[in-house]
Amino acid sequence: MVDRISGLPDEILVSILSLLPLKEAQATSILSRRWQYVWAYCTTLNFDAEKNLIRLHELDREALELEMCRYVIWVDSVLKQHRALNIDRFRVSFNLGPRNCIDEWIQFAMGKGVQMLELDLSAYIRYLPVGNYRFSNKLLGISKTSALKSSCSEYIGFKCLKVLDLKSVNVDQEVLEYFMSNCPVLERLAVYGSSSLVNLRVVGRSIALKYLVIQDCDNVESIEICDVNLVSFFYNGYLRNLGNLLLRNLPLLVEVYLLPEWFPRDVHVLEIAFRSLSCCLSQLEILKLNYTIASCERDLVIPSLLNLKHLELAFDVDGNCALLHLASFIKESPCLHTLVLLLRGRFDRKSRFVKKRAAKCSHVCLKVVEIVGFYGYNRQIELVKYLTKTAGNLEKIIFDPVSCWYRRPNRRRELRDKYVVEKEELS
Repeated sequence: MVDRISGLPDEILVSILSLLPLKEAQATSILSRRWQYVWAYCTTLNFDAEKNLIRLHELDREALELEMCRYVIWVDSVLKQHRALNIDRFRVSFNLGPRNCIDEWIQFAMGKGVQMLELDLSAYIRYLPVGNYRFSNKLLGISKTSALKSSCSEYIGFKCLKVLDLKSVNVDQEVLEYFMSNCPVLERLAVYGSSSLVNLRVVGRSIALKYLVIQDCDNVESIEICDVNLVSFFYNGYLRNLGNLLLRNLPLLVEVYLLPEWFPRDVHVLEIAFRSLSCCLSQLEILKLNYTIASCERDLVIPSLLNLKHLELAFDVDGNCALLHLASFIKESPCLHTLVLLLRGRFDRKSRFVKKRAAKCSHVCLKVVEIVGFYGYNRQIELVKYLTKTAGNLEKIIFDPVSCWYRRPNRRRELRDKYVVEKEELS
């Protein structure tokens, strides 16, 4: 049998191996002399230890240290054999604590012009706190006596970095400002679970950032984003005062995800949120709010959302004025195409929504409705009937019966079991 695959050019073989998990790509070195170092030219280095992480919490301290050493040895061996001139993506996924080897690995990736750097140190491991790692001054090219903002002029740094994804890496405002100021092509920045982040400023036309994610940083007190070409902003976590969210002069911002873990059931809070978003409301195309509509009896005052195409809201089926409040959003979103409602409410109420006649409206652009947490309760069915009458051109409704979405938001997409119902079947 003729081995036609081995006769392919190296570039094609490398691109094929890049699609495999790194350990599997590495294992092809035993096939023949021809394959011995092909994997070493892969430009994606994803050190994913997901299979091992599942059982780490069951290990004692000695066994855990052994697993950590194995991971370090694996990464070190790959970097020692790596032959490509550049690295597109470099990902570490293991909670190793504040070890010097992480600095050395990042230094290696920097030397090869890494474009995507992902540090996922979020795995819970007994005996080892999460979020202990910090970027060292040496790694950032900063002398002990200099301010964090002033980097060495000859330092190569992260000049090619486009994506920076940090999970359980302890970074504060100064470190993030350093990256934004010294990474001229950095477009995506995501920070998860940093306890040191208190105040965040993203200000200035010189910043190339387009996508910003801040999640589970529980000590955040203020966020200021001004005069940048940001396209998407995602915030999920504790924000003590929505009035400390300042967005100004963001002409390209079209996606906002404002999902505080604690969002008071008060209409005034939603109004504060809209004031914070006032500079971009008319241009938003996607808006997600973890705000439970119908949390009080007072009428909502919703600003015009003229370009909004996708809206996601929490919906309290126990609230008597729920339909009226939902109608306020629908009326102010003439271009709305997709509506996602995350249902809350513990009781299967027999009574109907009040002010249902006042909530009556029509919408010609709404085509897709997704209802998360649907169990077929009376008021949930009433909600479905209301939406089918309101959206004259509705094409489908997606029922997602996943429970407790608000307690486990990260599990929502993993556990979902969609039931798609065409409009004809609802009549």
